[in-house]
Amino acid sequence: MSSPDYVRLSTAADIALGFSAGRFYRDARLTGINLLLYYPDGCKANCLYCGQARENPGGSECKSLIRVEWPLRPLDEVAKRTSERSPAFRIVCVGQVCHGRAASDTVEVVGRLRSAGVRLPIAVLVTPTVTRKEDLVSMKDAGASMAGVAIDTATPSLFDRLRGKKAGSPHRWTRYIEGLREALEVFGPGRAGVHLIVGLGETERDIVSLMLQVRKMGGKTHLFSFYPEYGSKMERRRQPSLHRYRRIQLARYLIDNGLAALEDFLFNGKQEIISITPGGKGLCEQTLEKAFMTSGCPGCNRPFANERPSQVIRNFPWCPSGSEALTAIRQTRLQAVIKS
Repeated sequence: MSSPDYVRLSTAADIALGFSAGRFYRDARLTGINLLLYYPDGCKANCLYCGQARENPGGSECKSLIRVEWPLRPLDEVAKRTSERSPAFRIVCVGQVCHGRAASDTVEVVGRLRSAGVRLPIAVLVTPTVTRKEDLVSMKDAGASMAGVAIDTATPSLFDRLRGKKAGSPHRWTRYIEGLREALEVFGPGRAGVHLIVGLGETERDIVSLMLQVRKMGGKTHLFSFYPEYGSKMERRRQPSLHRYRRIQLARYLIDNGLAALEDFLFNGKQEIISITPGGKGLCEQTLEKAFMTSGCPGCNRPFANERPSQVIRNFPWCPSGSEALTAIRQTRLQAVIKS
């Protein structure tokens, strides 16, 4: 069994499509179906924080990614159920692993989803190591309408150490940046972006600088909070503090919406954000609710991909209530976040 005849489904999508039983905490509604390519010989990369890494002791059958397991399901049945239940969802995402067949298989999976009657927008989460610009064109021709590039790390040195040469992995920072540029050229400004993970060893200034670079290129940032994957080399690493993550969420929202430049951020000696004053003015609390929602392709809300349901929600899969938003704002610990 392998792609494209079989794909992995996120646990949430597996429940939403009726393959397994379950319900979401607080009745959170899944709005995006996340698929992942599958190969018996596994991913060829070795990212130290990833449950799919080549050297993970779970081997090629390791299924953990962004905190949850990904059951293996027949693609044709996934496509059929997605088509039948399309009104319940807003997007489908086809994610790659690092494998020589990933580019051509992504094209086929997208095409088969369309042939099965899926009319939802389809995003492709691509690995630039094995995907070139001409592959992106083929994916778009097959029916994809947007793309993501999981750069994950905020600096070239962290990239190299955690998922590049020093990690015994084939990925290279320059290729990923070029891959983002290619995705923007193929799909257009605002229709491609990067996945970034907070808590891999970067400073807050590092990640703000990269988000600003992505914005300047025409892309958006899809933000994740690090969660230790079982069996990975970083399974004992702690999550970033909630206060830190809230500050980066707020920074991302302002940057992606063109509301803040580097000079609007004030950092302390540890390169932590201590103030954000766009245009020299304070921020209005009433306009910031969406800053703490899941960021990414429109319609993708990934419930509880960053934390257990028993923990404080980091990426809200719904628009937070007034009290939830106020609490999240206070969790930034930024004194300059005041009423205008």
